[in-house]
Amino acid sequence: MKEDIVTSVTADKRGAKVLVNEDETLWINRDAWMERELTPGESINLEETKQWLLPRQYSEALNAAISMLATQARSTAEIRKKLKQKPYMDETIEMVLYKLEKEKLTDDDAYARTMAAALSRRHMGRQRIQQALWQKGINREAAERAISELDEDELDEAAVEAAQKLLKRYLREEDSRKAMNKLMMAMARRGYEFDTAKSAVEEALRREEEEP
Repeated sequence: MKEDIVTSVTADKRGAKVLVNEDETLWINRDAWMERELTPGESINLEETKQWLLPRQYSEALNAAISMLATQARSTAEIRKKLKQKPYMDETIEMVLYKLEKEKLTDDDAYARTMAAALSRRHMGRQRIQQALWQKGINREAAERAISELDEDELDEAAVEAAQKLLKRYLREEDSRKAMNKLMMAMARRGYEFDTAKSAVEEALRREEEEP
């Protein structure tokens, strides 16, 4: 039977982090630690220990995930990252994520749609929306689906509104050409493609001229 060595133990009132073979850390909560306390230098069977630990981590990790979702919507990748920081075992995390999905507490497609719509209303273009979704761990396909479902008219109007706000900032400059370049660069930073930005700026200028 393969033996593994407990390298170090860091314990506090919540439980203990146990380093095994100098490369794998196990989180053991207080109740489990009282049941089975490990000491540095002790020989254990890592796989058997992880099987023992799995049900003892599961309920705690599930409650932690539900608490995260109670404060705000999160992607599956965000929850996985947070749980891994504890650190819960990969096996525990996958069990928790499966339970959340089964109970319809997580839905990356719905999360992506909601986030894409919110970012559009905050005057962000498709490219920035896509980047923001990727940063939240939404895969390329789900991000593209969410963006494709956005209302085209609302996207165009959001671009015009962004251009109108930026006009007030940049057209104060005496050099109108330089001001226009800065305006287009600002639209690009917001994630608007060149053609979309150009049309939005032209419409914003037209509305500016029509104002009394």
